[in-house]
Amino acid sequence: MLRNSFILLCLMISSSFAQSLEEIINSAINNNRDLQAIEKSIQIANEQIKLSNKWDNPILTIGANDLQFDTSRRDLEPMQAQYLGFSQNIPINDKFTLQEEIAQKDKNIAQLNYEDAKLKLKSKLIQYVYSIKILENKYSLLNEYQKNIKSLEDLTTSLYENSKSNQNMIIDLKTDYLKIEVQKENLKNIINNSYLKLEEITYDKVSSIDIALDIKELIFVKEISTHPKIKILEQNSEKFNKQALLEDAKKLSDVKVNVAYFQRDDKYKDYANISLSIPLALYGKENIKIVQAKMKASEFKDKLDDMKKSFELKLASLQNDIDSSYKKYQLIKERIIPLQVNNQDTIEKYNSLGITQPNEILKNLNKIIKNRVAAYDEMKNYFDAYGKSYYFTQGKIR
Repeated sequence: MLRNSFILLCLMISSSFAQSLEEIINSAINNNRDLQAIEKSIQIANEQIKLSNKWDNPILTIGANDLQFDTSRRDLEPMQAQYLGFSQNIPINDKFTLQEEIAQKDKNIAQLNYEDAKLKLKSKLIQYVYSIKILENKYSLLNEYQKNIKSLEDLTTSLYENSKSNQNMIIDLKTDYLKIEVQKENLKNIINNSYLKLEEITYDKVSSIDIALDIKELIFVKEISTHPKIKILEQNSEKFNKQALLEDAKKLSDVKVNVAYFQRDDKYKDYANISLSIPLALYGKENIKIVQAKMKASEFKDKLDDMKKSFELKLASLQNDIDSSYKKYQLIKERIIPLQVNNQDTIEKYNSLGITQPNEILKNLNKIIKNRVAAYDEMKNYFDAYGKSYYFTQGKIR
């Protein structure tokens, strides 16, 4: 009684620390280093927006001209002067507005990259979490299988003692028991490594998982136009169209204003110089850059069309996978296994009457366990397709 209470207490404690899928995902989003790096790129993009409409710093020039070998004499001729100059680039032709719009596109792309990375992370976590839970259930199934083999071994031993069985059957049962032990060890190793992989992704130790393995018919919502990956290509295409407009605006270059005040000896009047420097777009450099930007915009437009088609086909394929796994799981669980369980009851009754041998019980039991394992395999295929589809549908599944 005390031992049972202790086991129950351990199970309750373990259950209290089990994490749900939502908790695991939130932990991963909060701690994942890749996401944090992308968040920093968003902050950098914000600063670039501020920088995009800032004027170039002015240039202050201090000097003296017509220096003689006798540097102490500054009154030898009229051109000798000390001067203070000031130069400033003055932007024209709406270039600042275009630069800011391009910087905003870069920020949008950074934000969309963050959303895309989150979707990929959630998709991967869903696959890992459900896979681990299914493997744990398989492990429990093998434990149950071993208990059945042990019970059958006890029965066969009892029959052997009454000369109603033979020793080979007992040895076969012991061998089957040990083979299951090997399978359990393989499963245990996969489960342990899967938990380590989960810790690597979430940066948090997950000791157990609390999630229901509910299987139902699902229909994927195919609103791919709102997917971050699609929006990234759209933003890139728009960005390079803006870049083409900016290169066109650069044909009318910024004007550089130069002002200088010259101070001369008292017998001469001071004077000032003022000038404008205007680069001339004579060699077609801007035209080449315009063509490059437009070609880049067109390249992203082509990639966008390909990506949309790829998404549609991938979703159709995953819908086929999940539909097929659901149907096969239902056939195994609802039809095949119940038939074999009924057959097991019949065999055990005949065995009690001495009509069948105990090995017939084990053979049918093997079939039941094999099909229960097959049901879990289809369940894994189902949740793998579900996890992958989460990325493409953005979780919009009904």
